[in-house]
Amino acid sequence: MRIMVGVDVGGTKVVAGRVTRDGRLSGEPQVVPSGTRDVTALVDSIVEAVGAVLHAAASAGESASGVGIGCAGTVDAHRGVVVTSPHLPLIDTPVAALVGGHVGLPVLLDNDVNAAVWAEAQVGAARGCRHVVMLALGTGVGGGLVLDGRLYRGATGAAAELGHMIVVPDGEPCRCGARGCLETYASGRALERIARGLVHDLPEIEARALRAADAAGTLTGRAVGDLALSGDPGALRAVEEVGRWLGIGLSNVVNIFDPEMIVVGGGAGNLGELLLAPARAVVKKTALAPGRDRVRVTSALLGNEAGMLGAGLLAWAGARARS
Repeated sequence: MRIMVGVDVGGTKVVAGRVTRDGRLSGEPQVVPSGTRDVTALVDSIVEAVGAVLHAAASAGESASGVGIGCAGTVDAHRGVVVTSPHLPLIDTPVAALVGGHVGLPVLLDNDVNAAVWAEAQVGAARGCRHVVMLALGTGVGGGLVLDGRLYRGATGAAAELGHMIVVPDGEPCRCGARGCLETYASGRALERIARGLVHDLPEIEARALRAADAAGTLTGRAVGDLALSGDPGALRAVEEVGRWLGIGLSNVVNIFDPEMIVVGGGAGNLGELLLAPARAVVKKTALAPGRDRVRVTSALLGNEAGMLGAGLLAWAGARARS
């Protein structure tokens, strides 16, 4: 059986797996810590993960046709270059050529959320949809676009930076240098900041768990999410506020792209309806008809495997285009 190696490169780990033509994962994925010291260390991490997958494929009687890589950052997919990356030591780095020189296979490179939205559109929550927007809510907010059945990258490969739409002029400072970006109001970091503000604003009975976590130094976005999933009233208030901010961003997305579906993924996306219900309410109130009445806002289906599966599926698409 022929497979593609799908690779998801993040700030802490490289995850690689054997992706079949129909978007299934064959066997267990391989996980390698990301080498973030310099370019050589990171490329070595990717090559190690790909090598482990190729070894497993050979043991299973499978043959690899190529490698697809989804990488966090701004990517020029045509040249196979990471232009810049927020968490990785990559500036104008020809990642596809560097990895390809080691593994001896064709390598396709794209943005990690581009890969994830492609997977969700092909085999995930948005299967069957031709107009799909994805927001990945983690430490920051990433975006991906499938428009009229095709992945949309923009003129320079930098499209879909949806986390950096301005929702509050002169608002909270963002890591990108601007102020008031959606990322500063609807990410894991935003959830932490909002919860910390509620520690002092809520009555004792509602803020008890948040105050305890704050005093212990464990009040992170993930901790707030876990508390909300357990029903804690203070954490639920924080998630609801983040959901409303997300809804403002989604209203802009609906008005600009008129998608059939918006898929919300990433770590904060695991909050499901606790986050999406208030977001949908804002969309219904503020977005324009008919988009607001037809769009479906849903949680991602493929979880942490979306980027890896999508990278593999993009490699399959590239192989078809070359043949």
